[in-house]
Amino acid sequence: MQAHRTSSGFTLLELMIVTAILAILASIAVPNFASSRSSANETAAVQTLRSLASAQIAFKSQQVVDANGNGVAEFATILELTGDNAVRGGTERLSPGLLPRSFSGVDAAGRLSQRGYHFALYLPDAAGTGLGETAANLGNIAPSLAESFWTCLAWPALHGVSGNSTFFVNQQGEILKAPQATYSGLSSIPPAGAALLGVAPTIIVSQSLASGQVGADGNRWLPVH
Repeated sequence: MQAHRTSSGFTLLELMIVTAILAILASIAVPNFASSRSSANETAAVQTLRSLASAQIAFKSQQVVDANGNGVAEFATILELTGDNAVRGGTERLSPGLLPRSFSGVDAAGRLSQRGYHFALYLPDAAGTGLGETAANLGNIAPSLAESFWTCLAWPALHGVSGNSTFFVNQQGEILKAPQATYSGLSSIPPAGAALLGVAPTIIVSQSLASGQVGADGNRWLPVH
């Protein structure tokens, strides 16, 4: 005699089939979602660096900071660009700022976190070493070198999850990426001069970019188009 299924539910076999199908769909959807989010974070990081580079050009062209009084303007920290901090050597703040308020979250260690990425901007000391924008470092920025040099790096908050590539920009405005770099979070931070040539990794006084070459940090850097 043929068994009749009641209308009250599914058979065990049907439940097992449905569960298997859902598991397969999840195995496809979850990695695709993670990859899409990572890609979106990287795109946002590049746009952040472009905005920062444009703001630096505007800051210098407006002759906002000339700490040594030699008539040559200097580049800025992020919080000077947003108007959150008074400009070096003065008490006034930019109003309006050259960067939106979303850039205002620079922490005490000089890092900004947005959309799965950390950002750090560096200005040079007298030896050319890149200094993060901490309160202790501001007085050690060398005016004569800050007239010509700065760098900013962006790296994943969690490599392989929130993003994969590390990004670099400096006063030249060209954005580079290191797809094979494994910098991640606050335990593995790229050095200030990572994508430069002919200098130690921590030095930012250079106009030579490692575009298509191995940079000071040992990673190959590629142009972002």
